[in-house]
Amino acid sequence: MAPVATPDVVSVFTIVAAVIIVGFGGELFFRKTGIPTFIFLILMGILIGPVLGLLSRAAILPYMGVFAELTLLMVLFYGGMDTRYNALLRGGARAMVQVLTYVVGSTVAIALTLHFLLRWDLISSLILSSMVGGETTAAVVIPLTRSLKLSQVTTTFLTLESAMTSVFSIVLFFAFVGIYQTGATNWATTFQVLASNFSVGIVAGALLSVVWLAVLNRLQEGKYTYVLTLGLVFVTYAIGTRLGGSGELSVLVFGTILGNYALLTKLSSLHLSMEPLQKKLGVFQEEISFLMDTLFFVFLGLTFVITRSSIISNLNIGVVILLVLILFRIIATGISTSGSDFSQDRGSIILMCAQGIVPATLAVISVNEGLPHADVYLNIVTYVIILTNLVTSAGAIMRVRRQKLAFKDFMSGLGSPSPVDQPEAPNP
Repeated sequence: MAPVATPDVVSVFTIVAAVIIVGFGGELFFRKTGIPTFIFLILMGILIGPVLGLLSRAAILPYMGVFAELTLLMVLFYGGMDTRYNALLRGGARAMVQVLTYVVGSTVAIALTLHFLLRWDLISSLILSSMVGGETTAAVVIPLTRSLKLSQVTTTFLTLESAMTSVFSIVLFFAFVGIYQTGATNWATTFQVLASNFSVGIVAGALLSVVWLAVLNRLQEGKYTYVLTLGLVFVTYAIGTRLGGSGELSVLVFGTILGNYALLTKLSSLHLSMEPLQKKLGVFQEEISFLMDTLFFVFLGLTFVITRSSIISNLNIGVVILLVLILFRIIATGISTSGSDFSQDRGSIILMCAQGIVPATLAVISVNEGLPHADVYLNIVTYVIILTNLVTSAGAIMRVRRQKLAFKDFMSGLGSPSPVDQPEAPNP
């Protein structure tokens, strides 16, 4: 086998520098036009990889598995930190109905569609459908909800939905991958094993979280607490996995308990004051997330496989998946908003279907795991991300024109600060 050609260090640094600059420019373009940065980053990756051949897929693919897992852990940790228990208690019921109907319904429907159209076995179809079945990305949805002047309850509803859909997609993906890897034909036994895996992960994450909170509470005034926190995230993942549980769920629990430390203080004898650390984490989170998202989506484009025979067929599959997603989003939104005081925003909620980092990460993990049809998964997921972001952008622009909002006010809202951690939640 011929050795894989690797680019020289100067070329790599030049490409990374170009990627970061383009990512920053894409963020500015998003604030000016409402068109998500993801699209440009993916297209840039396709350009410098499959089209121009400046960086080969073979050179980057061996490292993408680790990078994808790291990205996934950051998504789970920060997603947990941003989840507020009071918002879940007050507004979680409707959001949960939305998530269950949308994620479960679209995942099953997409799997059956792929099973009959492509003649894939059911488990392979379920693995792909779990990646794209109902996930929405907060990176696009939340800024657009602010800019469109949607009500606070609608914004909270969409924020909760984006947090929960990501978790559901991740859980379903690893469940189906576990079924494939065990080769079990008895689904009941397999789900019992998975339930045990998740239970161990949750319990391990909860126990470790209390210990880490006590450590962080004592050391938060010192230097490098952000780096220490990241180290504890990785330790939590490692211990949760070594104990036979889901390390990903352990990290999610750690982030959730850290984000809701005030509740733990009320329920225990611990006297925690984590607000300074939370603010520090919030600042670093935005910077790290920008860097990781920028590099990741360019890498996703780099791993794209261009073959003339499959471009049209994969794009057609992406369009079919998009139609299924919109259908189930209409159904889910109709059910979850029925009789609510934000049902007037139903049309905007339906079009807030943009997908992002989670399906992309899961697609890369599928390649790293050597799953069947992994390259096809990667291409189809890339198409779905582009298509759903285009639909969301078009929906936002249509609302601006329909309601005659000032376009400059809409654009200025994309650069405004994030909403407060505990916004008013919709009435259940």
